[in-house]
Amino acid sequence: VDVGLVAPLSENESHARGILRLVELGSGDGEMTATTTNEDGETKDGENKPIARWEPLAVGLRLIVDYLQKRTGELPPPPPRTDGCGNDDDEDEGTGLGTGGGGVYAEGPRIPKIDRADPLGVVESINGGVGVTTTNNNNNESNGKKPPSSSTPPNANSPVFELMKALPSIVDAHVEHAEPRVRSLVAQVVGVYALYATSLLNWLGSCNISEEVGSNNCSNDEENNQLKQLKQSIYSAQTGRRAIHAAILLSLTSHLQMKEPSRTDNPSAASDGALDDTTGWRALETNLHALASYIDGCVGRSSSNASADDVFVGDGSGHNADKGSYVDEEIHLFQSPELGDDGGDDQFGWLLSGLEHCCVIHVNRHVRAASAAVLGVLVKACMRSSSRGGGDSHRHLLVDETSLFRSVLKNSLRSTLEDNWSQVRMAGSVLCRRFVQALLRIHRLDGKLNSEEGHDETDEDDESDDEHEELTLFESAVAPDLVPMLLPRMCLNRFYLAQGVKLYSQDTWKLVFGNNGMQQQRSDSPDELFSSEETEGGGGMGAVARCAAPLCRFYAKMCDADNHAVREAACQGVA
Repeated sequence: VDVGLVAPLSENESHARGILRLVELGSGDGEMTATTTNEDGETKDGENKPIARWEPLAVGLRLIVDYLQKRTGELPPPPPRTDGCGNDDDEDEGTGLGTGGGGVYAEGPRIPKIDRADPLGVVESINGGVGVTTTNNNNNESNGKKPPSSSTPPNANSPVFELMKALPSIVDAHVEHAEPRVRSLVAQVVGVYALYATSLLNWLGSCNISEEVGSNNCSNDEENNQLKQLKQSIYSAQTGRRAIHAAILLSLTSHLQMKEPSRTDNPSAASDGALDDTTGWRALETNLHALASYIDGCVGRSSSNASADDVFVGDGSGHNADKGSYVDEEIHLFQSPELGDDGGDDQFGWLLSGLEHCCVIHVNRHVRAASAAVLGVLVKACMRSSSRGGGDSHRHLLVDETSLFRSVLKNSLRSTLEDNWSQVRMAGSVLCRRFVQALLRIHRLDGKLNSEEGHDETDEDDESDDEHEELTLFESAVAPDLVPMLLPRMCLNRFYLAQGVKLYSQDTWKLVFGNNGMQQQRSDSPDELFSSEETEGGGGMGAVARCAAPLCRFYAKMCDADNHAVREAACQGVA
């Protein structure tokens, strides 16, 4: 197959069509045949029957990932965020699945990243703006993302749109493929499709698309016609993106309805069990990876610059408006079930309940780790999203005690951070860091807003001010019901036997509390977000002292755990 690797990639039709040809060969729509033989290796009836080999399909999917990643890099970069929610490139781990930014962990090494000058990725602008986020130029390289060398946006006739038009049916056909490696590649394709489609929305709302289209010395009528066709192609890509999401949710729903043995009743949950809890479950794990990649790829900014004509509503339901932000588009999935309405259980809360079931109850360790990854990118999506026009955000989903999402996060963190499998414990540690960082950012942003509105905390009475000084930033930002649950598990995992969990948890501790203990280093930055031992609250040691009772109870419980690695870590923590 001639995939046209020599010609320029951006407008090479043979490259895109060659990729689709590979996918067709691997899907059984090609001309590959195999001779049917008997047990002795002899030809049976001399018949050649067409077969589908998964290898061409896998190669085609891998080429799709590379192709869409490069096309995304050719788009003009979006302007920096000004809402204090962090930057999309601000990741805390290395290898990613699908989106190339490390947002979804599936395999490979995890590389913790600590920026001592700005550990939480929030840099205040010099002009006093609220939470103006900036990133250095090395961020993209550390995440595997290279800044685009030149901006070459697509036109209405670009072959990338032909490829994207065919991808929804390809994903729908292979999301439950029998070969797990193909399903993993499908998850990557889902991520890059969502990333490119929502990046096109950001570009469409950036107010310079007319200049890009009209740069070819065309007449006004031709320019308007090209602009109209380009917008229609972008909207068609959003239709395909929603179709892919619907296919993933449909497959995920059917898998969540499968009956599996409970961990409490299954001896495989203990160290002496003989049942297999590491394989199988059809496509549930890869469905979760695909959903996580999709969510992480939805980077829409919900730009207020877009006109009413630039907002496309697909099915008239109201919640599928193409904003490019997952929480904005699918906010109904985060709402609590309404038992009084017919069909309320099927429409509201089923996804979060299913993710909690997979994290806490499901017997398969891969499923538990994958569901924790989905929750992690949902936290990121809540911080990334805002309503149309840049108004109210969805950060309340993380801090409101009545929020179903917050409740699911709490229960899932409690379970995954003490899971017997290091893989699940690692996934829980990543979720913990992302959740805590989000709460710290929200706390700092609220403090800045209160300061701008004239609500100075120093005006409070001396007693309340003294109480505030006794707490670390972690204890001030995290709700009182979360601190006794999170802190003991964060402490113990710093001593865990698995090096990945131990080192990652130690770095998380430094991100939250700073370099405390014997080093006694004070930050030179007056806006440092973490607390060292010499600053407020006594740093990590002070937080541990105030949380001594639940921490000791947890350590005592873990000293009697079935897993020897957990017992060793608990004993080291006690010592």
